[in-house]
Amino acid sequence: MEQLNANTQQNTSMPSMPQIPRMLPLKQVMHYTALSSTTIYEMVNKKSDRYDPTFPVQVKLSKGRVAWVESEVAQWIENKIAARVH
Repeated sequence: MEQLNANTQQNTSMPSMPQIPRMLPLKQVMHYTALSSTTIYEMVNKKSDRYDPTFPVQVKLSKGRVAWVESEVAQWIENKIAARVH
């Protein structure tokens, strides 16, 4: 019986599908972070006084189109929440 169960489990197991990261356009990043587009772009600009190396860097999808990885934005927000002083 154990052999049957082992074979059944092997035959019914599905190959794992790769997780495709969800990409957020600027407007959604603005909504989730409550930051303006100017602030966001200044936070990723190393030459800016507002540069934040912890803020997720955008991904260039095509000419003139960028987006942010949702999980990275979520982690940045979680880190900000965790770092607040109570």
